Amino acid sequence: MKIGIYFKRFSRLAAEVALKVAEECSRRNLDVYIERTLIENEDLENKDIVDLMKKYSVGVFKLETPGVDVIAVIGGDGTLLRVFHMLGNPRIPIMAIRMGRRGYLLDVTPIEISDRIEDLTKGRYKIVEYMRLSIRDNETIYPPALNEVAIVSIGMGRSKVIRLKIYKDDKPLYFMEGDGIIVATPIGSTAYSMAAGGPILDHSLKGFVITPLAPVQTWLRPIVVDANSKIRVLIAEDSQEAYAIIDGQFSVKLQPGRSLVVERHPDPAKVIRFHDIDNAYERLFMRL
Repeated sequence: MKIGIYFKRFSRLAAEVALKVAEECSRRNLDVYIERTLIENEDLENKDIVDLMKKYSVGVFKLETPGVDVIAVIGGDGTLLRVFHMLGNPRIPIMAIRMGRRGYLLDVTPIEISDRIEDLTKGRYKIVEYMRLSIRDNETIYPPALNEVAIVSIGMGRSKVIRLKIYKDDKPLYFMEGDGIIVATPIGSTAYSMAAGGPILDHSLKGFVITPLAPVQTWLRPIVVDANSKIRVLIAEDSQEAYAIIDGQFSVKLQPGRSLVVERHPDPAKVIRFHDIDNAYERLFMRL
């Protein structure tokens, strides 16, 4: 089995945990590969650990063209989301190792590493698929979103009201003025959307939620739509410019008159789960 390792850059703790992963994998005769940017970047603080990891590795891999069976990701939500955005082969499952208190999809804690890698070699795990969002306009296809895409106003010094027309399957859903909207997946419904007053969707549901942000029209409420829906968000001609922010990692400026189409992505994110996922709500509320 080929195991790729990627950890949060400039984090000493994450680098030390990554070294532990490399040691445990090598001890079980698993082929260890280090992600290329960890070797080539300017993270001088962790250069000594990366050099130690090389003793256990048989080569390097690229997230864009991984060529491994499993990728162990060590860090937090941002690190995991970054990997999913960069991953060239969505069929490769991720073993996520959590470095903080939150991190709903990061299933493994550092003290569990030895046991979980043993479980991995014995096949004692599940691969759970999580829906992602496809995001495009007339010119560009953007990175898929695991959590959400937020179309928001960002002004210098203060937020500016933007005007949006929302369509579902090419039929008008509503017109809104406010700070923007969020289109979130079920897993993303527990993130930014929830903080904005949106509902929590059960992860088994095939749908996504549209959550308005501070709308002038106070009657507007979040709407849950079927996963097969096509949502189009049009920036009105008389609106301020807006920004589309994907999973808090990637942003693009949207001028008035431009629209963004959001649909279900054909390739879900694949996450290795070792623990009981039926207690999802208990785990969620413990971390709030």
